[in-house]
Amino acid sequence: MNLYKRIVNGICACFEYFAVLCLGAMVVVVVVQVTGRYVFRNTPAWSEELARQFMIIFSFIGIAVGVREKRHIALTVVADTFMRKIWLPIEIAGKFLVMIMGAMMSLNMWLLFSNLRYNRLPGTGIPVLWIYAFPTAIGLLVAAIAFYQIYDHFRFGTDERQRELKGTEARNDG
Repeated sequence: MNLYKRIVNGICACFEYFAVLCLGAMVVVVVVQVTGRYVFRNTPAWSEELARQFMIIFSFIGIAVGVREKRHIALTVVADTFMRKIWLPIEIAGKFLVMIMGAMMSLNMWLLFSNLRYNRLPGTGIPVLWIYAFPTAIGLLVAAIAFYQIYDHFRFGTDERQRELKGTEARNDG
């Protein structure tokens, strides 16, 4: 499972670097658009569409990173308040729902991907299949991340317990 986790985290890291490139490219495209609009009184036809596509890719990669870092809405509001004894089953159920959401996102985007593969975006001429390829891949990545997080819950316990174990390991190493 450690190899599986390293592979998934490596893929996620590659997507993170790509997200940084998308963010930089989006900034450049918006600067070109604004400069064209206010300085030259002529905006390139492709600029708004391209900036939007970079933002969409950046946002979907953010979903995967948020799931990996456990920075998303969780189902622990009731458990935190009233039922500390059932934290683990609630956290497992939450991760299972995230895994299902990732799989469903990937499946539905794949259906769009396969149905619209011959269409092109009007401003840039980019094939629409590229636009739906990223959410398809991110859905699979989210499901893979949630899978190993469920495994970690069965092996190490709740998220809080896992943080405690990491803190103990860090103190022992230092």
